[in-house]
Amino acid sequence: MSIHVDLELIALVAAIVGFGTAAQFLAAKYRVPSVLFLIVAGIAIGPEGLGIVTTDTFGDALSTIVGVSVAIIVFEGSFRLTFETVRTAPRAARRLVTIGAALSFLGTALAVWLLLDASWDIALLVGALLVATGPTVITPILAVVSVREPVATTLETEGIVNDVTAAILAIVIFKAMTAQELAPRGFVFLFIERLGMGIVTGLAIAGVVWYLLTQVDLPAEAEPQTARLLALAGAVIAFAIADSVFSEAGIAAAATAGFTLGNLELPHRESMLRFNQDVTLLVLSFVFITLAALLEFAELRTLGSAGLGVVVVVAVVLRPLVVFLSTTGREFPVRERLFLSFVGPRGIIPASVATLFALRLQTTTPPSDPAGADLLLGTVFLVILVTDLIEAGFARQIAVAFGVVETKE
Repeated sequence: MSIHVDLELIALVAAIVGFGTAAQFLAAKYRVPSVLFLIVAGIAIGPEGLGIVTTDTFGDALSTIVGVSVAIIVFEGSFRLTFETVRTAPRAARRLVTIGAALSFLGTALAVWLLLDASWDIALLVGALLVATGPTVITPILAVVSVREPVATTLETEGIVNDVTAAILAIVIFKAMTAQELAPRGFVFLFIERLGMGIVTGLAIAGVVWYLLTQVDLPAEAEPQTARLLALAGAVIAFAIADSVFSEAGIAAAATAGFTLGNLELPHRESMLRFNQDVTLLVLSFVFITLAALLEFAELRTLGSAGLGVVVVVAVVLRPLVVFLSTTGREFPVRERLFLSFVGPRGIIPASVATLFALRLQTTTPPSDPAGADLLLGTVFLVILVTDLIEAGFARQIAVAFGVVETKE
């Protein structure tokens, strides 16, 4: 029986990887972000489709698989983000990850509280999670939509930074929900605690990887492969160490390790970068398809028109407001500000963390909040589904409509 189950699981994993590869192929052929095909593939094999993947398929291991995958994705994105790029990044990027993130958080929470009659705990949790856009959806868009470098840098910087801060903010709020006596000052302490742990761990692991690659003599023929594997190991180890101390600190650790290593003089850096990108495409496909497969339309239907109202507030009201406030001045023409306004899809971080929290709310006593769990999961997935299908799926068409596509000489 055990062997039979294992073979079924192996076949399922192989099928998901196959779907993911097909999605990347179709994305390259038709110049559409792969996220669109990955979501469709996930829904097709989930409970709403063929029923091949259910919540019981991976059991308790799903959150671990998703966590490690997210660490690799965030590591790759931050590895490509150089200090020079950040230093010279448009002021809009810095505003988007500070003032913009705060406005998105509070505005989304208020919309969820008013429109869905949610408790403030759930509303704030949804607001924190939906701050994140993330490299999981932004990178595929920029791979097929050629825009000016300042626009691309703004989107990439926002995605990477907000992925980390949104995840940490969400875990702080969730912890506060389970520790009712937590004072307001405790929120700040928990946030700094997890961010600090992630930064320290990421710096330490990056230092070890740098030392092994630059100070230890290796046979010349083994150096490229060793460099690639050390980079991948660094991402996973940094995540594991930090996350074992404080939940969600691992994401900050992976991002810190990637950013640090990406800015050091390392041998075979280009080889490491290409390898990281290939691995990221693989895990991105697996995670997106798996989480999309867990989507149940019944949870979305219960939200009704109020749920669609939240989507409209997030994507059509708050996003343009935040972008236009963050891009004041002459840095971006109006057409680029409009493009940034209508390309802000949500990605893996909100989906994976919301799934983890919903499971805990459904099974933990006290507190146990099944209704809150359904509201949390349904709202987050509805926003992800709509923004990914429309904003990510039609990003190229949006760029063309606003006239921001750069022509290559």
